[in-house]
Amino acid sequence: MTDRSTEQSVTAQHASDLRRARRMLVTIGLLGPVVITAVVVVLIIGWLPSLPDPAATHWGVGGVDRLGSPTMYLWLAIGVGLGLPVLIVAMVLAMGRTQWGGASRLLGGMALGLSALSAVINGGSVALQRGLSEAAQVGPIWPVVVGGFCALLVLTAVGWVLQPDVRPTPAKPLEPAHLASISAGERVVWMATASMPRVAMLIIGFIVVLVVGITAVMVFEAHEAFWIPLLTLVIIGFAFATSASFRVRAGADGLTVRSQVGFPQVHVPLDEIVSVRAVECHPFGEFGGFGWRVGMDGRTGIVLRTGPAIEVERRDKRPLVVTVDGAEVGAATLQAYLDRRAESS
Repeated sequence: MTDRSTEQSVTAQHASDLRRARRMLVTIGLLGPVVITAVVVVLIIGWLPSLPDPAATHWGVGGVDRLGSPTMYLWLAIGVGLGLPVLIVAMVLAMGRTQWGGASRLLGGMALGLSALSAVINGGSVALQRGLSEAAQVGPIWPVVVGGFCALLVLTAVGWVLQPDVRPTPAKPLEPAHLASISAGERVVWMATASMPRVAMLIIGFIVVLVVGITAVMVFEAHEAFWIPLLTLVIIGFAFATSASFRVRAGADGLTVRSQVGFPQVHVPLDEIVSVRAVECHPFGEFGGFGWRVGMDGRTGIVLRTGPAIEVERRDKRPLVVTVDGAEVGAATLQAYLDRRAESS
Protein backbone atom coordinates (compact mmCIF):
# COMPACT_ATOMS: atom_id res chain seq x y z
CA MET A 1 0.00 0.00 0.00
CA THR A 2 2.81 2.41 0.85
CA ASP A 3 4.62 1.79 -2.43
CA ARG A 4 1.45 2.34 -4.46
CA SER A 5 0.67 5.63 -2.68
CA THR A 6 4.20 6.82 -3.18
CA GLU A 7 4.04 6.00 -6.89
CA GLN A 8 0.73 7.87 -7.29
CA SER A 9 2.15 10.88 -5.44
CA VAL A 10 5.22 11.00 -7.67
CA THR A 11 3.09 10.68 -10.80
CA ALA A 12 0.71 13.46 -9.71
CA GLN A 13 3.59 15.72 -8.73
CA HIS A 14 5.24 15.22 -12.10
CA ALA A 15 1.97 15.97 -13.92
CA SER A 16 1.55 19.25 -12.04
CA ASP A 17 5.19 20.20 -12.73
CA LEU A 18 4.68 19.39 -16.40
CA ARG A 19 1.61 21.62 -16.62
CA ARG A 20 3.46 24.46 -14.89
CA ALA A 21 6.44 24.09 -17.24
CA ARG A 22 4.20 24.15 -20.31
CA ARG A 23 2.40 27.28 -19.06
CA MET A 24 5.69 29.07 -18.46
CA LEU A 25 6.97 28.00 -21.88
CA VAL A 26 3.97 29.67 -23.51
CA THR A 27 4.43 32.77 -21.35
CA ILE A 28 8.17 33.11 -21.94
CA GLY A 29 8.49 31.71 -25.45
CA LEU A 30 5.28 33.03 -26.99
CA LEU A 31 3.74 35.93 -25.06
CA GLY A 32 7.19 37.50 -24.52
CA PRO A 33 7.97 37.55 -28.28
CA VAL A 34 4.46 38.90 -29.00
CA VAL A 35 5.15 41.91 -26.76
CA ILE A 36 8.71 42.46 -28.08
CA THR A 37 7.63 42.14 -31.72
CA ALA A 38 4.62 44.42 -31.21
CA VAL A 39 6.86 47.14 -29.76
CA VAL A 40 9.42 47.00 -32.58
CA VAL A 41 6.70 46.84 -35.26
CA VAL A 42 5.09 50.02 -33.89
CA LEU A 43 8.50 51.72 -33.90
CA ILE A 44 9.32 50.64 -37.45
CA ILE A 45 5.92 51.80 -38.74
CA GLY A 46 6.50 55.19 -37.11
CA TRP A 47 10.01 55.47 -38.61
CA LEU A 48 9.21 54.30 -42.17
CA PRO A 49 8.29 57.77 -43.53
CA SER A 50 11.72 59.12 -42.52
CA LEU A 51 13.69 56.36 -44.31
CA PRO A 52 15.31 56.65 -47.74
CA ASP A 53 13.59 54.67 -50.48
CA PRO A 54 15.17 52.36 -51.48
CA ALA A 55 16.70 51.63 -48.09
CA ALA A 56 19.82 49.68 -47.20
CA THR A 57 18.85 46.03 -46.61
CA HIS A 58 22.26 44.35 -46.48
CA TRP A 59 25.76 45.31 -45.41
CA GLY A 60 28.99 43.73 -46.64
CA VAL A 61 32.59 44.20 -45.58
CA GLY A 62 32.78 47.48 -47.47
CA GLY A 63 29.41 48.82 -46.32
CA VAL A 64 25.95 48.76 -47.88
CA ASP A 65 25.83 46.33 -50.81
CA ARG A 66 22.10 45.77 -51.31
CA LEU A 67 19.03 48.02 -51.40
CA GLY A 68 15.34 47.25 -51.11
CA SER A 69 11.95 48.39 -49.91
CA PRO A 70 11.96 49.82 -46.35
CA THR A 71 8.84 47.75 -45.57
CA MET A 72 11.03 44.63 -45.75
CA TYR A 73 12.12 45.33 -42.17
CA LEU A 74 8.51 45.26 -41.03
CA TRP A 75 7.91 41.78 -42.44
CA LEU A 76 11.28 40.53 -41.21
CA ALA A 77 10.49 41.73 -37.70
CA ILE A 78 7.20 39.84 -37.75
CA GLY A 79 8.45 36.72 -39.55
CA VAL A 80 11.63 36.21 -37.54
CA GLY A 81 10.66 37.85 -34.26
CA LEU A 82 7.33 36.06 -33.96
CA GLY A 83 7.31 33.30 -36.57
CA LEU A 84 10.38 31.47 -35.23
CA PRO A 85 9.22 31.55 -31.58
CA VAL A 86 5.80 30.20 -32.62
CA LEU A 87 7.48 27.28 -34.45
CA ILE A 88 9.81 26.58 -31.52
CA VAL A 89 7.05 26.62 -28.90
CA ALA A 90 4.74 24.49 -31.06
CA MET A 91 7.50 21.91 -31.54
CA VAL A 92 8.33 21.76 -27.82
CA LEU A 93 4.67 21.44 -26.81
CA ALA A 94 4.14 18.66 -29.37
CA MET A 95 7.26 16.69 -28.45
CA GLY A 96 7.14 17.32 -24.70
CA ARG A 97 3.63 16.10 -24.02
CA THR A 98 4.64 13.53 -21.40
CA GLN A 99 8.26 14.39 -20.58
CA TRP A 100 10.12 17.62 -19.94
CA GLY A 101 13.79 18.42 -19.60
CA GLY A 102 16.58 20.93 -20.03
CA ALA A 103 16.16 21.08 -23.81
CA SER A 104 12.55 22.23 -23.48
CA ARG A 105 13.60 24.91 -21.02
CA LEU A 106 16.49 26.05 -23.23
CA LEU A 107 14.34 26.24 -26.35
CA GLY A 108 11.80 28.36 -24.47
CA GLY A 109 14.58 30.77 -23.52
CA MET A 110 15.90 30.76 -27.10
CA ALA A 111 12.45 31.66 -28.45
CA LEU A 112 12.52 34.79 -26.28
CA GLY A 113 16.15 35.49 -27.19
CA LEU A 114 15.55 35.14 -30.94
CA SER A 115 12.68 37.61 -30.71
CA ALA A 116 14.99 40.09 -28.99
CA LEU A 117 17.70 39.49 -31.63
CA SER A 118 15.19 40.20 -34.40
CA ALA A 119 13.91 43.32 -32.67
CA VAL A 120 17.38 44.81 -32.19
CA ILE A 121 18.65 43.92 -35.69
CA ASN A 122 15.58 45.09 -37.59
CA GLY A 123 14.74 48.04 -35.36
CA GLY A 124 18.38 49.10 -35.21
CA SER A 125 18.82 48.86 -38.99
CA VAL A 126 15.83 51.14 -39.47
CA ALA A 127 16.96 53.56 -36.76
CA LEU A 128 20.36 53.96 -38.44
CA GLN A 129 18.70 55.25 -41.62
CA ARG A 130 16.21 57.71 -40.14
CA GLY A 131 16.43 61.14 -41.74
CA LEU A 132 18.89 60.10 -44.49
CA SER A 133 18.26 61.16 -48.07
CA GLU A 134 20.18 58.21 -49.51
CA ALA A 135 20.90 54.74 -48.13
CA ALA A 136 24.59 55.08 -49.06
CA GLN A 137 24.98 57.61 -46.22
CA VAL A 138 24.23 55.04 -43.51
CA GLY A 139 27.02 54.13 -41.10
CA PRO A 140 28.40 50.69 -40.16
CA ILE A 141 25.98 48.00 -39.01
CA TRP A 142 28.29 46.12 -36.62
CA PRO A 143 27.16 47.95 -33.41
CA VAL A 144 23.57 46.86 -34.16
CA VAL A 145 24.67 43.27 -34.84
CA VAL A 146 26.69 43.11 -31.62
CA GLY A 147 23.76 44.55 -29.70
CA GLY A 148 21.44 42.00 -31.26
CA PHE A 149 23.55 39.03 -30.22
CA CYS A 150 23.97 40.46 -26.73
CA ALA A 151 20.18 40.70 -26.51
CA LEU A 152 19.95 37.09 -27.72
CA LEU A 153 22.27 35.84 -24.98
CA VAL A 154 20.76 37.94 -22.18
CA LEU A 155 17.10 37.21 -23.00
CA THR A 156 17.81 33.50 -23.52
CA ALA A 157 19.39 33.40 -20.05
CA VAL A 158 16.45 35.32 -18.57
CA GLY A 159 14.01 32.92 -20.22
CA TRP A 160 15.95 29.95 -18.81
CA VAL A 161 15.94 31.34 -15.27
CA LEU A 162 12.24 32.21 -15.27
CA GLN A 163 11.15 28.71 -16.27
CA PRO A 164 10.85 25.92 -13.68
CA ASP A 165 13.55 23.26 -13.48
CA VAL A 166 11.49 20.20 -14.36
CA ARG A 167 13.51 17.03 -14.87
CA PRO A 168 12.35 14.00 -16.87
CA THR A 169 11.06 11.09 -14.83
CA PRO A 170 13.37 8.06 -14.62
CA ALA A 171 13.11 5.63 -17.52
CA LYS A 172 10.36 3.09 -16.95
CA PRO A 173 11.61 -0.51 -17.08
CA LEU A 174 9.80 -2.75 -19.57
CA GLU A 175 8.59 -6.23 -18.81
CA PRO A 176 11.76 -8.33 -19.18
CA ALA A 177 11.82 -11.06 -21.81
CA HIS A 178 12.97 -14.52 -20.75
CA LEU A 179 15.77 -16.25 -22.60
CA ALA A 180 16.94 -19.70 -21.64
CA SER A 181 20.47 -19.88 -20.32
CA ILE A 182 23.19 -20.15 -22.95
CA SER A 183 25.34 -23.20 -22.47
CA ALA A 184 29.06 -23.36 -23.13
CA GLY A 185 29.81 -23.59 -26.83
CA GLU A 186 26.36 -22.30 -27.78
CA ARG A 187 26.18 -19.00 -29.64
CA VAL A 188 23.12 -16.75 -29.74
CA VAL A 189 23.03 -13.45 -31.64
CA TRP A 190 20.23 -10.89 -31.73
CA MET A 191 20.14 -8.22 -34.47
CA ALA A 192 17.74 -5.41 -35.30
CA THR A 193 17.57 -2.09 -37.10
CA ALA A 194 16.98 1.18 -35.26
CA SER A 195 15.49 3.83 -37.55
CA MET A 196 13.72 7.15 -37.33
CA PRO A 197 9.92 7.08 -37.74
CA ARG A 198 8.66 7.55 -41.29
CA VAL A 199 7.09 10.92 -40.45
CA ALA A 200 10.41 12.19 -39.10
CA MET A 201 12.19 10.93 -42.22
CA LEU A 202 9.72 12.79 -44.43
CA ILE A 203 10.10 16.01 -42.43
CA ILE A 204 13.89 15.82 -42.50
CA GLY A 205 13.80 14.97 -46.20
CA PHE A 206 11.68 18.04 -46.84
CA ILE A 207 14.14 20.17 -44.87
CA VAL A 208 17.05 18.76 -46.89
CA VAL A 209 15.24 19.59 -50.15
CA LEU A 210 14.57 23.10 -48.82
CA VAL A 211 18.22 23.50 -47.89
CA VAL A 212 19.24 22.33 -51.38
CA GLY A 213 17.03 25.02 -52.91
CA ILE A 214 18.35 27.73 -50.61
CA THR A 215 21.90 26.56 -51.28
CA ALA A 216 21.35 26.82 -55.04
CA VAL A 217 20.18 30.42 -54.68
CA MET A 218 23.05 31.29 -52.34
CA VAL A 219 25.63 29.71 -54.68
CA PHE A 220 24.20 31.74 -57.55
CA GLU A 221 24.48 34.98 -55.56
CA ALA A 222 27.56 34.30 -53.42
CA HIS A 223 30.10 34.31 -56.29
CA GLU A 224 33.52 34.10 -54.60
CA ALA A 225 32.07 32.68 -51.36
CA PHE A 226 30.08 29.93 -53.08
CA TRP A 227 31.91 27.22 -51.10
CA ILE A 228 30.26 28.26 -47.80
CA PRO A 229 26.66 27.20 -48.65
CA LEU A 230 27.97 24.11 -50.46
CA LEU A 231 30.00 23.06 -47.42
CA THR A 232 26.94 23.63 -45.22
CA LEU A 233 24.86 21.39 -47.49
CA VAL A 234 27.50 18.64 -47.40
CA ILE A 235 27.66 18.74 -43.59
CA ILE A 236 23.86 18.58 -43.26
CA GLY A 237 23.62 15.73 -45.76
CA PHE A 238 26.39 13.75 -44.05
CA ALA A 239 24.83 14.25 -40.61
CA PHE A 240 21.46 13.00 -41.88
CA ALA A 241 22.94 9.99 -43.70
CA THR A 242 24.98 8.84 -40.69
CA SER A 243 22.25 9.22 -38.08
CA ALA A 244 19.03 8.12 -39.80
CA SER A 245 19.43 4.37 -39.23
CA PHE A 246 21.62 2.02 -37.14
CA ARG A 247 22.23 -1.71 -36.96
CA VAL A 248 22.08 -3.08 -33.41
CA ARG A 249 23.73 -6.38 -32.52
CA ALA A 250 23.76 -8.20 -29.16
CA GLY A 251 25.78 -11.35 -28.68
CA ALA A 252 28.74 -13.02 -27.00
CA ASP A 253 30.99 -10.08 -27.82
CA GLY A 254 28.61 -7.56 -26.23
CA LEU A 255 26.56 -4.78 -27.78
CA THR A 256 27.43 -3.16 -31.12
CA VAL A 257 25.60 -0.20 -32.63
CA ARG A 258 26.73 0.94 -36.08
CA SER A 259 25.32 3.42 -38.57
CA GLN A 260 24.03 1.90 -41.79
CA VAL A 261 26.76 3.79 -43.67
CA GLY A 262 29.43 2.28 -41.40
CA PHE A 263 30.22 5.36 -39.31
CA PRO A 264 29.80 6.25 -36.49
CA GLN A 265 29.66 3.15 -34.33
CA VAL A 266 30.03 2.14 -30.70
CA HIS A 267 30.93 -1.25 -29.27
CA VAL A 268 30.46 -2.28 -25.64
CA PRO A 269 32.37 -5.53 -24.91
CA LEU A 270 30.59 -8.01 -22.66
CA ASP A 271 33.32 -7.60 -20.03
CA GLU A 272 32.49 -3.90 -19.73
CA ILE A 273 28.76 -4.46 -19.18
CA VAL A 274 27.73 -4.22 -15.54
CA SER A 275 23.99 -4.59 -16.11
CA VAL A 276 21.43 -4.36 -18.90
CA ARG A 277 17.70 -3.73 -19.05
CA ALA A 278 14.94 -2.72 -21.46
CA VAL A 279 13.30 0.65 -20.75
CA GLU A 280 10.76 3.03 -22.23
CA CYS A 281 12.70 6.00 -23.61
CA HIS A 282 11.47 9.54 -24.32
CA PRO A 283 14.34 11.06 -26.35
CA PHE A 284 13.16 14.68 -26.27
CA GLY A 285 12.64 14.75 -22.51
CA GLU A 286 15.65 12.65 -21.55
CA PHE A 287 18.17 13.66 -24.22
CA GLY A 288 16.83 16.91 -25.63
CA GLY A 289 16.18 15.53 -29.10
CA PHE A 290 16.83 12.67 -31.48
CA GLY A 291 20.03 11.18 -32.87
CA TRP A 292 23.37 10.59 -31.14
CA ARG A 293 22.96 12.52 -27.90
CA VAL A 294 24.32 13.07 -24.40
CA GLY A 295 21.63 13.50 -21.75
CA MET A 296 21.64 16.01 -18.90
CA ASP A 297 22.44 13.08 -16.58
CA GLY A 298 25.50 12.13 -18.66
CA ARG A 299 24.03 9.08 -20.37
CA THR A 300 24.92 8.54 -24.01
CA GLY A 301 21.92 7.95 -26.24
CA ILE A 302 21.45 6.71 -29.78
CA VAL A 303 17.80 7.64 -29.70
CA LEU A 304 15.82 7.81 -32.93
CA ARG A 305 12.25 7.42 -31.68
CA THR A 306 10.09 7.26 -28.55
CA GLY A 307 9.62 3.70 -27.36
CA PRO A 308 11.57 0.65 -26.18
CA ALA A 309 15.31 0.92 -25.68
CA ILE A 310 18.25 -1.12 -24.45
CA GLU A 311 20.04 0.55 -21.54
CA VAL A 312 23.52 -0.79 -20.77
CA GLU A 313 25.41 0.24 -17.67
CA ARG A 314 29.11 0.26 -18.52
CA ARG A 315 32.08 -0.18 -16.23
CA ASP A 316 33.97 3.13 -15.81
CA LYS A 317 31.74 4.80 -18.43
CA ARG A 318 28.35 6.43 -18.58
CA PRO A 319 25.34 4.23 -19.48
CA LEU A 320 24.42 3.77 -23.14
CA VAL A 321 20.80 3.89 -24.31
CA VAL A 322 19.72 2.66 -27.75
CA THR A 323 16.11 2.89 -28.94
CA VAL A 324 15.18 -0.16 -31.02
CA ASP A 325 12.14 -2.37 -31.53
CA GLY A 326 12.45 -5.66 -29.67
CA ALA A 327 14.69 -4.11 -27.02
CA GLU A 328 13.36 -6.61 -24.46
CA VAL A 329 14.78 -9.53 -26.47
CA GLY A 330 18.08 -7.76 -27.11
CA ALA A 331 18.48 -7.00 -23.42
CA ALA A 332 17.56 -10.59 -22.52
CA THR A 333 20.25 -11.89 -24.90
CA LEU A 334 22.92 -9.80 -23.21
CA GLN A 335 21.59 -10.76 -19.77
CA ALA A 336 21.85 -14.46 -20.66
CA TYR A 337 25.52 -14.01 -21.54
CA LEU A 338 26.09 -12.03 -18.34
CA ASP A 339 24.49 -14.87 -16.36
CA ARG A 340 26.72 -17.44 -18.08
CA ARG A 341 29.77 -15.30 -17.28
CA ALA A 342 28.70 -15.11 -13.62
CA GLU A 343 28.18 -18.87 -13.40
CA SER A 344 31.58 -19.64 -14.90
CA SER A 345 33.47 -17.23 -12.65
